[in-house]
Amino acid sequence: MNKILCKKAGVILIIMSILGLMGCGNDKYTAERIEKALTEKYGGTFKVLALGNRYGTLTNDYVQADVKAVDSDVVFSAKMSPKGEILVDNYISKTVLSQLEKMLNSNLESEGITAKSMMSGFSKSNTSEVELGTPLNEFISKYKPYLFSGYLVIKESQNNTGVALTNAFQKTFNEIQNIDLRANVWIIPEENYDEIVAEMSQLPDIDNSWFDDKETLSSFKFSIETDSVSPDENELNKLLQGGVKLD
Repeated sequence: MNKILCKKAGVILIIMSILGLMGCGNDKYTAERIEKALTEKYGGTFKVLALGNRYGTLTNDYVQADVKAVDSDVVFSAKMSPKGEILVDNYISKTVLSQLEKMLNSNLESEGITAKSMMSGFSKSNTSEVELGTPLNEFISKYKPYLFSGYLVIKESQNNTGVALTNAFQKTFNEIQNIDLRANVWIIPEENYDEIVAEMSQLPDIDNSWFDDKETLSSFKFSIETDSVSPDENELNKLLQGGVKLD
């Protein structure tokens, strides 16, 4: 009996060792290494929100993490090697895009719309040399992005109108030097809005499938370019009050 128990204990220890090597039992240690490496790279304080792929598996030689910059609340993704080196991250680009998100959110609020955005930028120029702290207008002037697009969640309200949404986007469009601006818009029930925004705020990115298990009223695509706004204000009035979903 003792021999059997010893064999079982040995097997358990081996399994535990393998799991440890695969990153399944040392999340706290791994998170602290990532946070330290990012502080050494950028200064400031960082907090790992979630860990994804682990090094030590058959297909990965890095650990991936969702990270929040404590001072700015910017959430981004990072990959760290087994040696504790940050292989890649999108912290700087996210800090630039956060300026656009705050601008758009503020312009919507000025029109009486409660909303939160998550945006991406597209440029033909090499943006790898963008420096931390670069202002949005300087980034646009230097790197000539041709499109900003992303996701916009709007809190349900009878005050949401086509003219208000168009005015907010038009003001933002003007402020970003007439760069095309597009968004997948999701209308969220008033009682669920805060919960969805809180969850969204902990993620570096989302896509339309993220909304599959969320209670939403409607969704649609909205864009503003130099010579066009789509849909028009009358159509937006209907869309903003629910009943239509993105294809």
